Amino acid sequence: MIDRRVLLLLALPAIACFRTRSVPPIEMYRLLPTVAETASAPLAVSVDELPEGSLAVLRYVTPGLYGQRGIVYRVGEAGYATYPSREWAIPLGEMLGRRAADLMQEKPLVRGGAMFSPPTRRAFTYTWRGTVREFEEIDRGNDVFVAVSLEASLVRVEDDSIVWSGGSRVERAIPSGTIEGIIEGLSRATDEVMLALLDSARVSIRQRSANGSASH
Repeated sequence: MIDRRVLLLLALPAIACFRTRSVPPIEMYRLLPTVAETASAPLAVSVDELPEGSLAVLRYVTPGLYGQRGIVYRVGEAGYATYPSREWAIPLGEMLGRRAADLMQEKPLVRGGAMFSPPTRRAFTYTWRGTVREFEEIDRGNDVFVAVSLEASLVRVEDDSIVWSGGSRVERAIPSGTIEGIIEGLSRATDEVMLALLDSARVSIRQRSANGSASH
């Protein structure tokens, strides 16, 4: 006769294996560098025409659910939640800050370029501060969308005064409805929103520079 204790020990590995397999793996995603419709358009002015200065890009503020690692989805207009097993590989606020700095290398605001999260801001002329207002998948019946709404401000370091502020929002349909399509849609919407904000800020800072008020 086989000892019951031996049977129990033999069964434990199988039980542990079953429990491990029943837990869904965590899926990790990052925003993808995309080429938005306006990204390939040449800069309206040359770098020499841009105002003097350098720019420190800060991590975006991600209030509420947007500060969690889980990817946010919305059902209808008010049903918010995050996926339990689909997360951002790095915090959303950091990804957005890095992406803004990358786009500023292609479409600069000032001659001195931009750097994400430098050790000190004192050596820079301006800071770029962003906030997430929407960043989610939207499920409306059988239709799937993504929405990205960001606000940003350009702040002069010397006196902590706002030189420019604005917001932009993009919503687009995701016909496939897959997580891969959703991540691509969020990435494209992010670039579109950020480029719109950069264009608006560039016009404002050039006007202020021309009027002699950007550095006073």
